[in-house]
Amino acid sequence: MTVFKPNLLAFAVLTAGITTQAQAGQSIDMGDGLTLDWKGTVSYGAGVRLEDQDEVLAAKSSGDRNFDQGDMINNRLSLLMEGRLHKGNSGLVMSASTFYDDVYQDDKFTDDAEKYHGGYTRLLDLYGYTSLELGNGSYLDLRAGKHVVAWGEALFLPSMSLAQGPSDGTKAGIPGVEVKDILLPEDQVSMQLEVNPNWSILAHAQYNWHEVQVPEPGSFLATGEATGEGATCLALAPGSNCSYARGDDIEPGKTGQWGIGTRFRTSLETEWGLYYLKYHDRIPLPEFSITGFGANGATGSYNIRYFDDVELYGATFTTTAGMASIAGEMTYKKGAPSLLANGMPTRSDILQTNLNTIVNFGRSSLADTVTLVAELSYVDILDVESRGINIFGSMDQVTDDLMWTGHGLAFSSSFTLSYPGATENWDLSIPLAYSHQISGRTITGGVGGEGDHRFSVGANFTHRTGVQVGVNYLTYMGDPDVDEAYKQRTLSDRDNLSLSVKYAF
Repeated sequence: MTVFKPNLLAFAVLTAGITTQAQAGQSIDMGDGLTLDWKGTVSYGAGVRLEDQDEVLAAKSSGDRNFDQGDMINNRLSLLMEGRLHKGNSGLVMSASTFYDDVYQDDKFTDDAEKYHGGYTRLLDLYGYTSLELGNGSYLDLRAGKHVVAWGEALFLPSMSLAQGPSDGTKAGIPGVEVKDILLPEDQVSMQLEVNPNWSILAHAQYNWHEVQVPEPGSFLATGEATGEGATCLALAPGSNCSYARGDDIEPGKTGQWGIGTRFRTSLETEWGLYYLKYHDRIPLPEFSITGFGANGATGSYNIRYFDDVELYGATFTTTAGMASIAGEMTYKKGAPSLLANGMPTRSDILQTNLNTIVNFGRSSLADTVTLVAELSYVDILDVESRGINIFGSMDQVTDDLMWTGHGLAFSSSFTLSYPGATENWDLSIPLAYSHQISGRTITGGVGGEGDHRFSVGANFTHRTGVQVGVNYLTYMGDPDVDEAYKQRTLSDRDNLSLSVKYAF
């Protein structure tokens, strides 16, 4: 990922200048049928930690220790710019973002934590597109460049879409955050061929690879020290000193990732989908070797490994029943990563099934509009490859037992009450979100250790001028259970209250 450290003064000037120009509109006629559409969003966010540190969790994470109760966890000014230059059915799409967070401008944070959480600029979308009419009711849409491709029907607990590109892991697991909000673009070519109104064919091929963006060690949501751009230490025992120094990452190649799919309608309300993906996993997993013993136990080195050449077979459906939209997604991953009881990552075959619904209840006694979004996800690990630990050059402690469990059942939902025209100039919405790891724990498809509950409630105000103001309370319910690994709730002391102000122009 290419990032640029922003200059705060330049950022403020740029923001002020664009805001002043917003009155000029969002489209510019370039002549000869060429049009430039652009829009921007300026936002400010602030958050405060509400709960004191848990002694056990703080011993394992500098991110927990860096923030006391009442400390600000972010104080961020952000800018997102989006543009589309187009003529006819072809064009170029660009977007970029920048931010500055005052909280992370502190010597107690590492350089990488300061960069990735304290402020940088990055290019998001940059791709060309065209749409061709092929005759007989057929259409072909083509895209080439950095963009998001997301197949499947998962809403909160992704499977297929998470295999198709990098994601922002700092947002994952927060109740109410949808899949579309965490996906990041990748360099690729994609196409959708609409053979007829009832049948379409999809394909994409990637020529680059980027990992999941995880919280940097020392940042508020970081739960360990081993992963992240600036991570240098692996300590196997909670609270122990760094015993394993980081070596080179084991990364896959940038090519060899592609997918093909088809969607077809069997009625006006019902659509089915079939998919195949070949991809390189993007989740960072430490694997270690023991080369000696010191006063605090074993010592050695570790590498961050990303598993390559994973295969995914998927099927989806969407339909309606009364006021509810219902969808499902089933994926079978062959050679996907899991964690063993000896601490090593390994390959496994994983079956994940998601079922979700969106229900618009319309007007009720509670609100003018009431909307429910809910999803259930079940993960079953069907086959596990045994692996051992490299101890003084030979394999030992070989096992196929999992670190956590062979299954996981999770639930996530949001419930929104909307009040258009709550006052003369303001609309109001009240989002409530809840997620729960009902049983088990797996590397994906869940929201934490077994029994983990997370709940948030907020209030969002939208002014007729486009200004949005929101407040949100987020709680990670339940005490940490450190006796059984599959029940550990590593964020259970991170309750927080946040404020956001946003203006789109």
